[in-house]
Amino acid sequence: MVSPLYDVEKHLAPDAIVTNDPVKMPMKKASSLRTWGPAMVAVAVVLAVNVALLGPTGGQIPALSETHQNFKIAAEERTRAVLEMESHWKDDLLIGRQIGSRNLSHEEGGVMEYTRRRHRHLTEYVFVDVSGEFSSFGKWSVTVIYFAYWVFLMFPNWFLPIGRPGIALGGGLSMVVYRYILQMTGNGPFFDAIKVIILEPLFLLFGLMLTTIYLEKMERGGLFDKLRESLDDAVNWKRVAKIMTMSTIGSAAVMNDSVVLIFSGVVVDLCVRHKVADSIPYLLALATTSNIGSALTMTGNPQNILIVSLAYDDISWIAFATDMVLPVIAATFINAVMM
Repeated sequence: MVSPLYDVEKHLAPDAIVTNDPVKMPMKKASSLRTWGPAMVAVAVVLAVNVALLGPTGGQIPALSETHQNFKIAAEERTRAVLEMESHWKDDLLIGRQIGSRNLSHEEGGVMEYTRRRHRHLTEYVFVDVSGEFSSFGKWSVTVIYFAYWVFLMFPNWFLPIGRPGIALGGGLSMVVYRYILQMTGNGPFFDAIKVIILEPLFLLFGLMLTTIYLEKMERGGLFDKLRESLDDAVNWKRVAKIMTMSTIGSAAVMNDSVVLIFSGVVVDLCVRHKVADSIPYLLALATTSNIGSALTMTGNPQNILIVSLAYDDISWIAFATDMVLPVIAATFINAVMM
């Protein structure tokens, strides 16, 4: 079966439509099972693999390698040393602006950022794995609530018609309350919701809002018209290749949300211009390539900046992109073949 992206375009021909029948056949709506069935199967496969590897309670965690054990020992030693220091936050702030991160040798535990060890002493945010402090009831109940809200997000009209933003907000608030309940009942560790707030992704999203407003103003100056002309091509597969290439590069340079916001209207306009009957394959190509391209850089999506913010290692922008270039190229190739 040839993909509709590379097949001959389906043109809308009004003169070819039979008009002698006044009764219009209603379009058959795809069932929810057909729409979300593959996603549910993928989630079930991921759960089955995790249960097989980690066990039903998550206790079958593989033993740490010698290198990771050295990392852990070095982290504990330096954390203990930092906790024994006296806190002079004004001097620390001044020194932190003048001196970069301290690089340790591989034998000492790898390249570890000293300032993140300092975060623990200053009671600022830092990632600490506390999964082992949950009881079996706490682990399973949190897992059930987590996947229940994912089902709500996939089927937002099943229960309350509050939309996906309301469901996401309700899920976050309910998890904060439930973590407090687990702490009070002895089924979970100490939890401070304020310390969990990480500012870097919020700053990135705030910048996205400003970018969106700026682009809306630039639309009046003909920005989208120029973009539409640059992506247009008489040959179908060339036009698709341009959309996928620009989406991948743009998501890596800016952010996937901004790219989808800009390109979605342009792609639909191109489909209307060339009288393409179904624009969904084009929009799917845009969605997949924007997500793949955003994985290349730490600023490509909020998840990447969250990982870098919580990492103990000092990960630079170039180092992150260097580590991700091969997976992104492989994913791009597979996506192009599937499309």
